[in-house]
Amino acid sequence: MTTGVDRPGAGRGLSSRLLALTVVFVLLGEVLIFIPSIARFRATFLEARLAAAHLASLSVDLGDRSSVTPQLEAALLSHAGVVSITLWRPFGQVMLGRKTSVDQVYDLREAGAWRMIVDSLATLVGPGTRTIRVVGTSPYYPTTVVDIVLPEAPLRMAMLDYSWRILALSIVLSLIVALAIFLSLRRMIVMPLARLSAAVQRFRDQPEDAAGDLLPSRRRDEIGIVERELAEMQRRVRQALQQKTRLAALGAAVSRVHHDLRNILASGVLLSERLDASADPAVRKVAPRLIEALERAARLCADTLSFARSRPAPSRPRRFALHRLVGDVLETGPPPGVEERNEVPADLVLQADPDQLYRVLLNLVRNAREALAERGGAIAIAAEVRSEGIRITVADNAGGLPNAVREHLFQPFSATGKPDGSGLGLAIARELMRAQGGDISLLATSEAGTTFVLQLPARCVAPAEREMAA
Repeated sequence: MTTGVDRPGAGRGLSSRLLALTVVFVLLGEVLIFIPSIARFRATFLEARLAAAHLASLSVDLGDRSSVTPQLEAALLSHAGVVSITLWRPFGQVMLGRKTSVDQVYDLREAGAWRMIVDSLATLVGPGTRTIRVVGTSPYYPTTVVDIVLPEAPLRMAMLDYSWRILALSIVLSLIVALAIFLSLRRMIVMPLARLSAAVQRFRDQPEDAAGDLLPSRRRDEIGIVERELAEMQRRVRQALQQKTRLAALGAAVSRVHHDLRNILASGVLLSERLDASADPAVRKVAPRLIEALERAARLCADTLSFARSRPAPSRPRRFALHRLVGDVLETGPPPGVEERNEVPADLVLQADPDQLYRVLLNLVRNAREALAERGGAIAIAAEVRSEGIRITVADNAGGLPNAVREHLFQPFSATGKPDGSGLGLAIARELMRAQGGDISLLATSEAGTTFVLQLPARCVAPAEREMAA
């Protein structure tokens, strides 16, 4: 048996995986934010160059073009960060610098969001050696169009610097957010799951020791539900283990005394039969009750020993007519005033264990007879072949079962409604039915009567009858 609490290896636990996933998803979110933000940064950079170019061209627009010396022109272009400026206005054109060849033309008036993102990524991954031409509306006069030519290198350097700053900020934010989420989820989910895991492993190693059980919290979420369900499962399993332990001890004790007790009871029955032949009327009146009590004690001892051995004999299926088997059960003799009907089809042949099925039917019929012994009534046994198998019903009109009996109907040593009942009959009947792949259940119980259903799988229907049912 494995002992101790198993723990995941380093880096393989839920906590480390949760931290890694949080960092990855936060960085992914930052990337999704970075792409449109770098496009916006590029557009703002170019718009600033257009505004600076417009201001630089004002000196030419307001003064005489001939008064602009080459040195002044170079200074204005250098201040604007461009190679040339062309100002398009409704009433004229102003130009600074010389026309030169360009590698790419960008018109900010027609650029959409997707186009700006593509252009910004191309600038980032490109070499930065191109000369570009940018056309856009002046931020000062909407009717004026500014046309500039500039090197791409300063734009790319500014974008890279912005990217590095965003990257550093993203890493810091992702670590802070990841740590906050990690600590919160660790407290809310990981630690409770670890306690649940430890409690399950302790229960696996020592199921009968309640000292290590996890006390359920007052949480109303899924973790709280699991805690309460685990506690309830531990209680029920421990109760079942304790009951099976007592049954095992009982079986061992009964096995030791069964042989001697059976001999003693047999001697008592023989002596009681002699008392039954006594000439004394009072003795003859008491003798049948004594014999019945001794026989009941013998049956109780045998049933207890059979159940304590924990499992029924292996099923030995063979072909037999169900109508005849039911007839054998009913021939055991009903009490006066009880009518018994065999409503099983005469041609129904099964491939099952007739001995086990006989014991189950006899137990149900005996219970019904005892319930009808004083008031009289009827018992009917019927059978029907269905697609899922054979369905046998045992019905009586003796009235309903008490609620206390219904709740623990198939549990051993439970309340039976009879002062001398052991509660083993139906428990053994269920074991016998399940040994053949079937089951027994209570179909209905009311003042009108009680009906039990025996279900056997389709394989228990003999081939000819199976084809007939299909």
